Amino acid sequence: MMTIMGKRFTNRGISTIIAALLLIAIAIAAGVLLYVFSMGLIGSLQGSGGQQTKDQVIMEAYQWPVSGTTYPTLTLNLRNTGASTVNLAGSGTGAADYYLGGTQQTTVSGCASALSPGSACALTITTTNPGSWSGGVAYVLKIGLSDGGVMSYSVIAGSSQ
Repeated sequence: MMTIMGKRFTNRGISTIIAALLLIAIAIAAGVLLYVFSMGLIGSLQGSGGQQTKDQVIMEAYQWPVSGTTYPTLTLNLRNTGASTVNLAGSGTGAADYYLGGTQQTTVSGCASALSPGSACALTITTTNPGSWSGGVAYVLKIGLSDGGVMSYSVIAGSSQ
C-alpha cells in the first residue's frame, strides 16, 4: 500500500466492469465517426456525377445506304436531350474523335461543334475505305466530346433506322 497525503492507495487497476464499459464507449464512438465519414463520402459521390453523365445525345435515326458495292456516307440525326450544351470534338475535316468499327473517320460535316439543349442536327460521315464495310453488319460508332465523354451508337451497314 502506498500513502499520499494521508490517503491509502492500492496497486490495483480499475474495475473490470468499468474497463469493459470504457471499451464499449470507445467502440461506439469509433463506429459513429466511421458512419459519419462514409455517409459524407457516399453523399458526395451520389450528388455529382460529373459532366459526362449530363451529356445526353441520342441518335434519332441514321442512314447508311449502299452505293454500288460500297458504303461511302453515313448520316446520323442527333438530338441533345440533356440540360447542358454538348461540344462535339473535332467537327469538320480532320476530325480526330469519330471512330466507326474501330477505324478513325476523318471527314465529318453537318453539325456545329456546340449542340445546345433540345437542338438537333444531321451529322454526315464520309467513311474511310468505303469498300471495307459489309452490308447487314452492325458497327459501333463512337463520337468523342470535348469534355472527355464518349457517345457510343450501333449502326448497321446498308440500313436506315
